[in-house]
Amino acid sequence: MHKRDVASLFRKRLRLLIASEKQSTAAFLRDTGMDRSALSQFLDESSDRLPRAEALRRIAVARGVSVDWLLGLENAPEGRQVVTSSVQIEQMQDEHGTSPLEHWRNEAWGHKLRYVPSTLPDMLSLANAGDTERTGDPVGDPIHGNDHARASGAENVLEGLMPGDLDIEIAMPIQTLEDLANQSGLFKNTPPDTCRRQLQHMARICQTSYPALRLHLYDGTTTFSAPFTVYGKLRVAIYIGESYLVITAREQITSFVQRFDELVRRTLVSPDQSHETLRKLSDTVQHKQ
Repeated sequence: MHKRDVASLFRKRLRLLIASEKQSTAAFLRDTGMDRSALSQFLDESSDRLPRAEALRRIAVARGVSVDWLLGLENAPEGRQVVTSSVQIEQMQDEHGTSPLEHWRNEAWGHKLRYVPSTLPDMLSLANAGDTERTGDPVGDPIHGNDHARASGAENVLEGLMPGDLDIEIAMPIQTLEDLANQSGLFKNTPPDTCRRQLQHMARICQTSYPALRLHLYDGTTTFSAPFTVYGKLRVAIYIGESYLVITAREQITSFVQRFDELVRRTLVSPDQSHETLRKLSDTVQHKQ
């Protein structure tokens, strides 16, 4: 999910809080430590600005809701935990082009990695395949994890990892793969041959790497999840487009593990069958007239 989508969800939740105010807007501003200028920017439909972690925490505490609810990660306003100061926002890349992802992966070595991707999981992308498999793919293809893909909301959580390096579970909506097969959504300009090879490539990896790598496919029309990664018991990184909301408090990490487990329980296609579904989808790819 792109940062603008998270900002839109936050804007809606913020409006709900303000509309439910029994006192004046001034009281809301006083209780949350927010000024009118910042509030106006957060409510601006043309802006994708999000509050910093501490501001999110103050809003949550002041009105008895959870940060998860404010960001659209859950539907119930009263979350199980309120985010504390063990939250920070990390940029996807700093001014030197360095990403925190490699450090987080190294710290989680030997633990389970639970991953809800923003688009296609990068480990399963043709971007990580050998040159032979990628031959003929256009440079601007959104499944490649390049600048175009990043602009579309892609991230590289598993970059550099091989199946078997870690115990990895991935949960994603089956509709993303159906869009790939139908060349729709993010993949509307992707050549059909590339879409077909991508699905076949994913099928091979899911079959040969099971059970070290497990892909769960759920129904995105009935179940929503923002993209997040749980790195063992060390941290959760919620992808909000160009940056991550990083949580390190144990109780909150546990809540995201439980959220991931809920996605697994809602799986339409189990990991031992995902390769078959991927191959069937690859067979449906057609050249558009």
